[in-house]
Amino acid sequence: MARRLTERDVVADGIRIHLVEAGEGPALILLHGLTASHFTWEHTIPAFADRWRVIAPDLPGHGRSDKPDAPYTIDFYAGVIRSLARALDVEEAFVVGNSLGGQIAVELGLAYPRFTRALVLAAPAGGYASGMRAVGWAIEGLAGPRTLRLALPRALEFCFHDARQPAYVARRTVLLERLTHEDYPRFARAVSRSLRGALAAGRQPLERLFQPTLLVWGRHDRLVALSGSRRLLRAVPHARLAVLEGCGHLPMVEQPARFNHVVTDFLRVVEASPVPGAAAARGARPVAPRMDVSGRLS
Repeated sequence: MARRLTERDVVADGIRIHLVEAGEGPALILLHGLTASHFTWEHTIPAFADRWRVIAPDLPGHGRSDKPDAPYTIDFYAGVIRSLARALDVEEAFVVGNSLGGQIAVELGLAYPRFTRALVLAAPAGGYASGMRAVGWAIEGLAGPRTLRLALPRALEFCFHDARQPAYVARRTVLLERLTHEDYPRFARAVSRSLRGALAAGRQPLERLFQPTLLVWGRHDRLVALSGSRRLLRAVPHARLAVLEGCGHLPMVEQPARFNHVVTDFLRVVEASPVPGAAAARGARPVAPRMDVSGRLS
């Protein structure tokens, strides 16, 4: 039975956030990557709305949300998402994030541990050395609206293992519409500041994450290479990795059925073995399903 999707605007920290919501039950918050929107999750939302309250916002500066003169740092994004959850009467959530959204999801887990029940990180950004802060400022200075209008379509192509598939064409169409929209200068400002903010965040203290954590990576990711998963697996001993074949930087787009399968199995195990936030904060071991690198549950 199809679940009705609701689109609406909610104000959080004085920023109008556009979101799509569907279903009832435990909250499942989906955070897209840089330059994207809730459209990233078009195959994820209906797959989980039968037993979850799925919430997919357009991040500030993106999609149909406000694009204020804001810092667009990782902690800024995390704070807005936490405030959005309060506005929606959500006190605990399972958080799924891709790329920039994954980096934000990690920040939520660190800054709001009682709120963040579990994490699914799909090729998350992050792990940059402290020296990259200066590079971030340089990138912001160079990544003006004119440069981004040329660079973003090329970056989108790099997100896909196979740019011939219809999913790529659909997302390119959405991006090109954004590049010609009247709010494009504000969007470009948000993108360039977000790049700086992601780099300035440095290396997040991943060892402090106690939440059950699933990593999902495309074998052929050309933006955040699969080798980056080693850093997270070393830092978060309880994390598990699922690798999807024939897939690039957007596993929920290129391999939606497989992505939904591994996430569903992960969430099922987490729900069956709950660890209250307070107990986890005192050092209780989180529970996560064991996975091999093919993404098959074992």
